[in-house]
Amino acid sequence: MDILRNLPVEKPQSLKDMISIKPHRVVSMALTSSDNLQMILFAFDKGEDISEESYFGDTLYMCVEGVVIINIQEKEVRLKEGEVFKVSANTLHAVSGADGFKMLQITLGC
Repeated sequence: MDILRNLPVEKPQSLKDMISIKPHRVVSMALTSSDNLQMILFAFDKGEDISEESYFGDTLYMCVEGVVIINIQEKEVRLKEGEVFKVSANTLHAVSGADGFKMLQITLGC
């Protein structure tokens, strides 16, 4: 059973080097194949975002590069490289950045 995918197996690699920011795009790479666990690596170009939405389970966001901005319940949370933040299941929130950025999103469901 292969749940993890698109991860290095020959030698270690930095998360930030696994995905590239592309002009005018949000690039994503799924790192899992599971109904109860989603791990997705994202690269956002300047001005790109994910509008307000919610997920089936608790979600952990980790800033991999740049600054991630999470707008949740009328407040703005800024994550710098290496910082993490949890959003509870079924909570509306949006993700953006002032400049291009990379982040890891992990959503766990029951």
